[in-house]
Amino acid sequence: MPELPEVENLVLELEQALEKREISGVEIRNEDILRTPSFWIKRNLPGKKILQIQRRGKFIRIFLPEGFSLWFHLGMTGQLLLENAVGPLKPHTHFILSLGGTHQRLIFRDPRRFGRVALTPYRGERILKSVERLGPEPREWGREEFASEIRSRRGRIKNLLLNQRLMAGLGNIYADESLHRAGIHPFRAGERIARQRLVRLHSAICEVLEEACRHGGSTIDDYRHLDGQRGSFQAFHKVYGRSGEDCESCGTPIRKIKLSGRSSSFCPRCQR
Repeated sequence: MPELPEVENLVLELEQALEKREISGVEIRNEDILRTPSFWIKRNLPGKKILQIQRRGKFIRIFLPEGFSLWFHLGMTGQLLLENAVGPLKPHTHFILSLGGTHQRLIFRDPRRFGRVALTPYRGERILKSVERLGPEPREWGREEFASEIRSRRGRIKNLLLNQRLMAGLGNIYADESLHRAGIHPFRAGERIARQRLVRLHSAICEVLEEACRHGGSTIDDYRHLDGQRGSFQAFHKVYGRSGEDCESCGTPIRKIKLSGRSSSFCPRCQR
């Protein structure tokens, strides 16, 4: 699933390509991905100018006139691609925005269809309920505040990091990489980790996310930039996707274990 760095890169690219552009048309090829009705989108989206684009957690928000916002969540395999409006559509394309004054279109494709598209407000809603429930962004936490919050909660540290109501944007990749950098075992109970180790973990999270953003995110399977190019941070992973390989720090083979239905990759020697 695309996480904070991947979505952040897309937002920066969308800003450069789409801000002040007009949406001249919309085509919905699969309504399964919609979280607001198709009639609402078709009635209110064409003719709107794109004012601003922001990220919130793993959501992309496109601000439009008259208080409207178009939201995207990429799910597991979603892609937003800017392409020439002439030519065949890629397989699994579900949502298409035509851009006025150009020969370009923005497409949303998603083979597994866990992605989401919505136009708000709808029936009084000003924001998606799932967005309202998101916790602070990683850098919005103070280090000491983060440590206190983790120590006040029950549960394994990996599960706590994946809880979007606690902190928005992290997923499997960057939780594993951050825990390895901080030397913390993913199965450790959050309330039993020393405060200073949690302070270090918060720093590790911010460092890893910043480095991943700088390298265009991680392309494991489906993630692509707006122009279809791959991210490159996967080449710098220390544990994620490296099960059975030697840890670069100590030489111990990286292990991969299921935790609450999700895989966790870690070094059993470096992480305690």
